[in-house]
Amino acid sequence: MLTFGSCGFTDATADGKVYLPFARDAVAASADTNPDYPGSCGRCYAMRCKEGLVQNNDGGPLKQNTVFYLPKVSEARSLKDTYGRTWPGNPAEAEGNMFTKCWNSSQEVTVRMIDTCPCTQVLPDGAPGVKKGGEVRKQLACCGGKGGFAHFDLSFWAFEKLAHPLSGRMMLEYRPVDCETGQPLPTFTPGFISKDVIYSNGTKAGWNWFPYFSAYKRYAVPGRTLEKTAATCVELTENGGLSFHVKEGNQPGYQPFAGVTAIQLTLRSNSHDKSPDKTATPKNEPVDLKVFLQNYESKKYCNSDARTGQFVTQSLGDGWFSYKIPLSAFKCDYEGALPHQLTRIDLQNTKVLHAAFCLGELRLLRG
Repeated sequence: MLTFGSCGFTDATADGKVYLPFARDAVAASADTNPDYPGSCGRCYAMRCKEGLVQNNDGGPLKQNTVFYLPKVSEARSLKDTYGRTWPGNPAEAEGNMFTKCWNSSQEVTVRMIDTCPCTQVLPDGAPGVKKGGEVRKQLACCGGKGGFAHFDLSFWAFEKLAHPLSGRMMLEYRPVDCETGQPLPTFTPGFISKDVIYSNGTKAGWNWFPYFSAYKRYAVPGRTLEKTAATCVELTENGGLSFHVKEGNQPGYQPFAGVTAIQLTLRSNSHDKSPDKTATPKNEPVDLKVFLQNYESKKYCNSDARTGQFVTQSLGDGWFSYKIPLSAFKCDYEGALPHQLTRIDLQNTKVLHAAFCLGELRLLRG
């Protein structure tokens, strides 16, 4: 799990520094073979370590010689984790198996999905350790099997809260939860996604956050809205955009745009300039952006775009404006880009000048 993972979720400052907007011990990646992988971006799970033998994809014991077993390096056995704890050992080592001891089997960590563990990994030419011309590799841990196990890659810091990092693997008990409240979510398969709120004080379950061609991007600036909740703030260059997408969301049970009648959002210029000759988003004026919808998986777009500037509904104060765009404005009327097949929305700057703005809320309305 690095910055610029498959779900986006990477902040970047004007001077080029990048970082994750979440705590490093609260993130993970989902295998793309997990049954609830669609819509996994931004979804949270409560997880706890299940002490015992680590099993392989087919339900048998995972053998040390099928993975990189770090404890075989004698110098590693004395390594301490960042809490100063030593490795408690592997009771099944003599049999060639892996037995992970938990620090506390009842302790939970809550992690947000920010990346993908792909079963099939396509590596480009020039990547470290990759043969000339590129390679296609299998990451067997992420490929599923007869055992029916889901697979997650926890960050190092999330893993060490549950067990010593030297163990490398562990069995888990897990359940999807609300990222803010920790309350259980209602379903595993299909996985839960938010079908009414895309962004409000952060993205909601199922939605990624992916700015592109941006000079600056912040996932959540605390206290930025009139309600003192977080807003996402970006500065887009020409043709830059801010996108929100439900991965593989065109599958039955997901389909976030099914039945939607309008898109509602709040925007505020984040520019210090009032002149339209200096910025695409003059201070204290409504923000005018191109909005388009697509079925990202099939690369099919609705027939029309909309502009936020044409759908201003109210001035909210302190430079904030609300907007309401009817779904009919996009003419999503052909197979592949029908409303129930849509999975992504983009807000795009089509002007040469930079567009600096904050988004407070983005909602899908029905009825």
